[in-house]
Amino acid sequence: MLTLTRAVGEKILIGDDIVIEVRAVVDSTHVRIAVEAPRQIPVHRAEHFAAVSQANREAAVTLTVGDESLLHEIKREPATVTLEGDAKESITSET
Repeated sequence: MLTLTRAVGEKILIGDDIVIEVRAVVDSTHVRIAVEAPRQIPVHRAEHFAAVSQANREAAVTLTVGDESLLHEIKREPATVTLEGDAKESITSET
C-alpha cells in the first residue's frame, strides 16, 4: 500500500483516467475527497460494499431437492397478466 500526504486541492493520479482530489479537511480524523473515474470503472466505499455483499449472501436461497422440482413446475406454467383500464383483456406469455 502506498501512503501519501496531500493538501487540500492536490490530486493523485491512478493510471491515465482516475483522479483522486482532496477537497477539504473536515476535522482531525476526516477528509473529503473526490474521485473522477470512467463510468465503466465501479467506485464503491469499502464498508458499504462489504455490508451489501454480506446482506446478499444472507439473502441467497439454497434449493433443496424438493424445492428444485417445485421451481421447475413453476417455470413450466405460462404467466397470465390481466390489464386494467382501457386494455381489459388477458395476455398469456411463456416465461
